[in-house]
Amino acid sequence: MWHAVKLYVLTTVIFLVLDLTYLGLLMPNFYKAQLGNLARRSGDALAPLWWAALIVYLLIPLGIILFALPRVNPHGGLLSALLWGFLYGVTLYGVYDFTNLSTLARWPVPLSFADTAWGGFLCAVVNAFAFQLDRWLA
Repeated sequence: MWHAVKLYVLTTVIFLVLDLTYLGLLMPNFYKAQLGNLARRSGDALAPLWWAALIVYLLIPLGIILFALPRVNPHGGLLSALLWGFLYGVTLYGVYDFTNLSTLARWPVPLSFADTAWGGFLCAVVNAFAFQLDRWLA
């Protein structure tokens, strides 16, 4: 039980650090430009509802632990972890982004593709870390 809790907490921290670095330091201008007046803002800065973001930041790592990590072939190692994480991330982010594109009048096409690609990359890297952590914590 404690193994799973430690694995989840560490995976969540890694996910948070990577995603907040990407969104807050590397790509904020892209997201502000793409979202335009759809985005919640405080002045010029993006201002998400943090309670809702917290739910997202708890659920995505949980999904990695429950759905991507168990599929990793131990003999395939990191490559298998990267693949299953990527597939999970592209599926998750793709459903979100392309549902928005399908249903929201001003949802930007470039954002759908960029965010889906980011989700695949992010979940691949985090799943690879989770794979290593799972072995290290055992």
